[in-house]
Amino acid sequence: MPTAKKRINITVDDDVYEALERLSGKRDQSVASVGLRLIEEALEYQEDLYFARVADKRLAGKEKRIDHDKAWD
Repeated sequence: MPTAKKRINITVDDDVYEALERLSGKRDQSVASVGLRLIEEALEYQEDLYFARVADKRLAGKEKRIDHDKAWD
């Protein structure tokens, strides 16, 4: 059955492939599914890092802040 999902090809070292195989066995998933999940987690992590830098930059400024409790009143 055709899929609307995009495909990518990734070439990995033997060590990486073996680690993916071990994880796939432990999780009872295919190597491709494990690889996809790890890519998704890495993207989420990169997004978190970006927004943490944005937050740190804002906190370093002298702008007026609204107290958390007041913001939700």
